[in-house]
This record gives sequence, structure tokens and C-alpha cells, in this order.
Amino acid sequence: MLKLSESISFKRNGLPLLIACAIVTSFATVSKAQEVTRVAPLSKVETSRAAASKENKYTFIMFWKNQDDTTKAMWNTLQHNLSNKKDKTTFVAVNTNDSAEQNLVKEYGVSRAPMPLTLAIAPNGAITGSFVKNINADYIDQSFVSPAKSRCMLTLQSRKMVLLCVNPAVKSETPKGVQNFKSIPCYRDVVEVVSFSSQESGEASFLKELGVPQQNNNTTVVFMAPPGVMVGRFNENVTQQQLIAELKKAGKSCGVDGCKHCKE
Repeated sequence: MLKLSESISFKRNGLPLLIACAIVTSFATVSKAQEVTRVAPLSKVETSRAAASKENKYTFIMFWKNQDDTTKAMWNTLQHNLSNKKDKTTFVAVNTNDSAEQNLVKEYGVSRAPMPLTLAIAPNGAITGSFVKNINADYIDQSFVSPAKSRCMLTLQSRKMVLLCVNPAVKSETPKGVQNFKSIPCYRDVVEVVSFSSQESGEASFLKELGVPQQNNNTTVVFMAPPGVMVGRFNENVTQQQLIAELKKAGKSCGVDGCKHCKE
């Protein structure tokens, strides 16, 4: 679980890199609502969030307890900056004492968080921004991330590792070393392979954060572990042995809790 107002930034072997993965905080593991069979119908806000996701829109949820000046200021800022972005966002306010929205409050684990608190939720469910008591236009703009970045963030927030393959073309074969690593039984369910082309529109800023050139004739593999550790950056000839060695060098054992005794 990430700490309140802690920004996720990728680190290599414990040293922070200048590739901050947006200002984001999660008070609980990213939603597992899709994994649970629900009995009760969705609440009003859950329905709004689901509809926004289908329309590829972001949802900004402001959680609050008291209608004080700080709460009013945050809501006014959201209205001012998002009212003209209805094509890509929706924004709602949730009183944490509202009995109808308790599933949502529990999902994000915000019942005891300082208020007001706004979470920015990408269409895929990743939390791309978390703002306590204060929010401004810059913070809001930083919450909109590229599709590849949101996929990485969702995976890391789900406490899984990421093997990101940045390909020179849309149709590129996954490097053999990545395939082999993914096939190891104790890693299979705790690592996700995310692939995209370096030529895809809107990914330039993410590539810059990762230190991957946009013009590249070969696939680059970026290995990340939760909460935001960059294990390493490799070329397409990386082997499973290299990935395992770098993972252990980074002090991540096998990358996630409950997998500390992996026998390759």
C-alpha cells in the first residue's frame, strides 16, 4: 500500500530516477471489483464511473466529509477545470458517510484519509492522480496519462511486475527472454507483459520518462516492480537469467509479496 501523498516514481536499485510516473497515491490495492461477484446493484457514482470507462473517459472523484472552505475550494477548482473537458472526463463528489457509496469508499480505502481528497481514475481503472486538500490546474493536467503509461500504472498498483516492450513497429514479436521469464511458474501470475510501438501517438512523453528513444530500430525492454521500482532497461536480446539477476539485485526477491522463495 502506498503512503498518503507519496508520488510513484520509478527507482533503480533503490535510487530514484527522473521518470516520475505522475502524482499518484493509492490507499488500497487497485479495484478488484471486476473479480468479485456483486449482489447489490452499482451505486450512482459506481454507475457513472463505469459509463465513463466505456466512453474512454477519466473519472475524478472528490471524497469529502465536511462542507468546509477547503472542500468548497477543491470542488470549485474541479468544476472550473473540468467543466470544459466533458468529452474526456466526468467528475463527482462522494460524502464518505453516504451509506449508498460505502462500497466505493471501501474500494479505495479512503474512510480514514484526510479530506477532501480527489482521485483521478483512468478509463482502465488506474489511479493516475491523488490530491489531498489542494488541487490546481497543473495537478489535473498531470493526471491525464498515455494509454501505455496507464496500463503500467494499473499493473503496478495491482502489485504485479511489468515487462514493458517498446517496439519499433506495431507488430513485433515479444523478445524470447521476456517470454521465457513469463513462463517460469512462480513469475507467471505476478508479471504482466505490456507492449506498444514507439511510434504510437501520445506516447512520446512516457518514452522520455523511461529514457527510451522514440526513433529506435529494436525493441527495448523496461522491467518494473511495485510500487514503482525500475529494475532495469534492456535490449531485445535480454535473457531470463539477466531479468532474474537484476530483479534480485534490486532487492525485490521475485518482485511481489508472497513470492520470496522462487525456485527458477
